[in-house]
Amino acid sequence: MSGPEQIPVGGTAAAPFEELREVFARAVSAQGEGGAALAVVRDGELVVDLWGGTYAADTVQPVFSVSKAVTAIVAAHAADAGLLDLDEPLASDWPEFRRASTAAITPRMVLAHRSGIASLDRRLGYDELMAGAAEDAVAQQEPYWEPNTRHGYHAFTFAPLLEGVFRRRVGTTVGEYLAEHVAGPLGVDVWLGLPDAAFPRVAKVRYLSPAISETRAAFVAASGIPAGTTAALSREMDIYNDPGFLRAGFPSSSGVAGARDLARLLAATLDGPLLSDAARRSFEEVLSRGTDAVLGVETAFSSGMQLPFAQLPLYGGRSYGHEAAGGSFVFADPDSGLAVAWTTDVFPRMAGASPAGLALVDTIRHCMRGLAPRTEPRSQR
Repeated sequence: MSGPEQIPVGGTAAAPFEELREVFARAVSAQGEGGAALAVVRDGELVVDLWGGTYAADTVQPVFSVSKAVTAIVAAHAADAGLLDLDEPLASDWPEFRRASTAAITPRMVLAHRSGIASLDRRLGYDELMAGAAEDAVAQQEPYWEPNTRHGYHAFTFAPLLEGVFRRRVGTTVGEYLAEHVAGPLGVDVWLGLPDAAFPRVAKVRYLSPAISETRAAFVAASGIPAGTTAALSREMDIYNDPGFLRAGFPSSSGVAGARDLARLLAATLDGPLLSDAARRSFEEVLSRGTDAVLGVETAFSSGMQLPFAQLPLYGGRSYGHEAAGGSFVFADPDSGLAVAWTTDVFPRMAGASPAGLALVDTIRHCMRGLAPRTEPRSQR
């Protein structure tokens, strides 16, 4: 593939976003194979809906850590409903946390990557993970630092910690709550626990870089934390093409969706009845910023969302969202009224915004110049 004209691109880009079509085609062409999708919602209207390469209009894919943004929305909704107090310690209904080192840990600390349980000393095999052993493992794990004194990315432990508290307090899994109370009412195909009927639509993740295993090893070494579950989960990177993993619906990493519905979901956090104003503000409020104890670089988090930092600028300002290994990302921006999702099934990188993604965001910003600023969103709850 040598140029964007050779890449099949479907969908539309309404004014003033027409130039995104060519930039998108170049991005898909640069991948060399596979497919991608881009969606932009502005003030509740889908204004860009593009797919290219091997993707069809209804293609969905594993979205890796974009799952964490989905989980943040679910947690905020459950909190609004009075089902989940994000500041009540896990120990109140999870007896294994009733010890001095873990008694203060709250769901919000987990969402902000501040619990200290950033990984596991115990190595879990695939069968154990699928059987739910991670919940017991995080309950027995000693924190790597005193909770709420620093932050470090909870790559996988984010899932069993939040799944455990959801089951105990809400009475459902995160994925079940998502389907019934968030994705279902919105009419979006976003899953934490892929239904069998959707499997034919799922794009296969493609691993192009021979350096991915070396990158992962460097990531673990730099963290200073035993590999634990992170190593068990990624010992075979093809786990993201494993039906059992996608059915399991780990809230940290095994979500499945397409760009169009992810953008619609993020847009629903800006306006409308999905969330209260307090929940909306919680996505913008900085809870963690500075050198990440796991990643070794600057990161920033609110209540489950990533906030702009050097390696992940998002849309700047008050924008929030999440990136994913492989380069996919989502974000919403209260100031512009934009919600954006970029998904790709090609895996050339472990972390950080991809050059293709940055080029697309720069183009969106260029297209937005001269447009009138939006009025402040209002909750309908």
